Amino acid sequence: MKILEVIPISKGINKDTLSYFSGSDIPIGSIIKVPLRKRIVPALVIDSKNVEDSKSEIKNSSFALKKIEKTKYTNLLTKNFVESAQATADYYIGSTGSVLNSLIPKMLLENTDKIKLSENMIPENKKTTKAEKFVIQSNDDDRYAEYKSIIREEFAKNSSVFFCLPTIQDIKKAKEALHKGIESYTFVLHSSMNKKDIVETINKIIAEKHSVLIIATGGFFTVPKDNIGTIILDKENSRAYKTQTRPYIDMRKFAEIFSEKINAKIIFGDLLLRTDTIWRQKKGELVELVSLKFRSLTTSSQEIIDMRSIQKETSETETSKKVFRILSEKLEKEIKNNIENNEHMFIFTGRRGLSPSTVCADCGNIVKCNSCGAHTVLHTSAAENFFLCHKCGERRSALEKCLLCGGWRLTTLGIGSELVEQKIKELFPKAAIFRIDADATATHNKAQTVADKFYNSPQGILVGTEMALLYLTGKIENTAVVSIDSFFSIPDFRINERILNILLKIRSITDKNFIIQTRDISQKVFDYAIKGNLVDFYRDEISDREKFNFPPFSTLIKISISGTKDEVLESVENLQKLIAPHTIDIFPAFIPQSKGKYGVNGIIKIPMGKWPEKDLREKLKMLPMDILINVDPDSLI
Repeated sequence: MKILEVIPISKGINKDTLSYFSGSDIPIGSIIKVPLRKRIVPALVIDSKNVEDSKSEIKNSSFALKKIEKTKYTNLLTKNFVESAQATADYYIGSTGSVLNSLIPKMLLENTDKIKLSENMIPENKKTTKAEKFVIQSNDDDRYAEYKSIIREEFAKNSSVFFCLPTIQDIKKAKEALHKGIESYTFVLHSSMNKKDIVETINKIIAEKHSVLIIATGGFFTVPKDNIGTIILDKENSRAYKTQTRPYIDMRKFAEIFSEKINAKIIFGDLLLRTDTIWRQKKGELVELVSLKFRSLTTSSQEIIDMRSIQKETSETETSKKVFRILSEKLEKEIKNNIENNEHMFIFTGRRGLSPSTVCADCGNIVKCNSCGAHTVLHTSAAENFFLCHKCGERRSALEKCLLCGGWRLTTLGIGSELVEQKIKELFPKAAIFRIDADATATHNKAQTVADKFYNSPQGILVGTEMALLYLTGKIENTAVVSIDSFFSIPDFRINERILNILLKIRSITDKNFIIQTRDISQKVFDYAIKGNLVDFYRDEISDREKFNFPPFSTLIKISISGTKDEVLESVENLQKLIAPHTIDIFPAFIPQSKGKYGVNGIIKIPMGKWPEKDLREKLKMLPMDILINVDPDSLI
């Protein structure tokens, strides 16, 4: 009889380990099925003892050990993978089991018995390669040329390459660019594949004696291929690498930890790297694979249109009412030319579930924060309406006039993709118009179908949100940004970086004409995008980050609390006492939720290089499960 200590691989479990007893001798490292509450969940065996050696522990235990009835097991997870998951759990204040649950595809956990493991794997931590870290910032063609060279070098050394990407569509693009000449040794894995194909592909990867190229999402780091010499993490700036549910882990962080454990090189690449990543390169933590390109070039015609001045001109000619324009005359003309010349046009709009901007209905001026210049958002409270800056937290009364023209008509404003589509149909009723966003194309297959139809339709006009960029695989003659101003009100200190990344992506696929419409012409990011000026953008961005002590100069831990107002206030008070001597900055607004509940968010700033801090981590792990903890959050509220 054995006493097994296991890590339950499941979300919503606070404890790192649980104990069971079994009549079978199950090896350490095995994945088994165990009863947990009213469920049967997978679990990783990390220790096994004879009952005779644990009698005193069993006798003094406050709970009865449950028996494992079925003893079927497999050894899918390597020691390096589990240790990487444990380190990731420490960083993101989660249990190892919850992190493993996020890292391992559910389909794989349910079919571990079908994976045929190799008996001739290289002993772990016996590799002679060095875990070096590189970065590359350049356009897609140049990056992929470098990647092909690296893959050839690794194959010559009998090493394999794991090419990690954030989305299924990115994987399909990468395969087309990389697999020529090595088709037999290139394998693709992603969540939309069926169970049979995934199992078959993994077994082929394990059995293949030749070096292989694995192009996959981060969940397939699980595949126990023992000769990975390089991990390439492309589209490094993508937010899709961060999970949207607890424990909110970032696959980029796990990949870096994993590369260190297996002594593999790791390469971070993108058209625009994250500011944090470039800062690390400047500090010597990361090495340039080739000189970083801080000037993005294009041959297309580019123009920024100030919609505020257009609004003013229109208002002066209209005596009966104020006219709000969605499309400028310039853009309307380009749409007409696109149709007449049998070309293609992509029109981007940022709105899809975003907070609106607040503007003056008379002159079009956007209401901004007096402290940091970010867009403010109008909030309602019992006392009075107020403007809140979602970036730095500044709050002021909404009883104010427009600072530009003195007008009282301040109102929220948003331009959505559906509205743009309707306006174009109104102006050009015979045009072939398509739309890609989460409403019109809820699934990957629908979005792909729409994109294919668009490319195959002369005179085609595609209206879309950020989602559409994943499906634009080829050059497009004309592109335009109708509205991205609402992004400036998102409570995210990285928002300028996100906006520039979007604009550069659109600009990179534009063949002839690129137009940006904005009601906030003063934002430097538009000028940086038009000129492809990445070096000045980085200098401004890193200066702002340092000024407000944002990453990379600190690590942010976001705490979200919900309940009645009294419950929230009590929880905040208890939290402040718990984490002392650390402090938490609570944003001043109660956020209305369902059924009379409210939420507040707070930020703990940890000095650079001090996280994870064991004492604070253990205190935060004591918090109830309904208090959410997010390390390195995408937004502040």
